[in-house]
Amino acid sequence: MWGKNKLREILEEGRVAVGSCVYSSSPALVELMGYCGLDFCRIDNEHSWRRDESAENIIRAATISGIVPLLRIDRDDPNVVRKAMEIGAGGIIVPHVLTAGEVEDVLRMAKFPPRGERGIGTLCFSGRWGTASVTDWIR
Repeated sequence: MWGKNKLREILEEGRVAVGSCVYSSSPALVELMGYCGLDFCRIDNEHSWRRDESAENIIRAATISGIVPLLRIDRDDPNVVRKAMEIGAGGIIVPHVLTAGEVEDVLRMAKFPPRGERGIGTLCFSGRWGTASVTDWIR
């Protein structure tokens, strides 16, 4: 996501965030959710198949309308964490994480060194296709 994460700000201020979940692959539906004033949408990618451009298009629609896209991903593919962040997810939901060690594994995939193992590559939507400064992108 570009700019500040509206959902993070709402939660840090102790306010209530309003959102919904979406199972549809329709970017228009997510865009409409943003225009209707929702703060976030949970995009289910655990039980639906979005290993193509559809997840990126849905997240792009969320960005356009100002809603924070939270992408629920499969737990058993650590590369999906990085990919979700690169296509612009404002947050990820990893189901069935039960231990502190499993949380640390997810964080390692989502964070840049020294906290994590995520690689630097701004040639993606969240990096504005290489036009964002690396410092801004990491932030």
